[in-house]
Amino acid sequence: MTLFDEVCRVLVAMLGEDGAAGRAELSPSTPLQSLGMDSMKYINLLLSLEDIIGRDLDEVAEHIDLARLVTVGDLVTLVERLRAL
Repeated sequence: MTLFDEVCRVLVAMLGEDGAAGRAELSPSTPLQSLGMDSMKYINLLLSLEDIIGRDLDEVAEHIDLARLVTVGDLVTLVERLRAL
């Protein structure tokens, strides 16, 4: 399973009924805002990604800029960057 697939699995599970997109409909260019993301959902999503990142969110919070998270691809890039810290 690729990192993109892992992140999408968490994203789809977190959005549940609220998310219009299923895994097959997600691509790196899918805008996160089109999935109904708001600030609370971003925080919940990042908390849900802690296992994939391999660190607690509070350990990497200073390296997270929510304004730069526009697409699913941006989210995958962030997770990749946080894993490398």
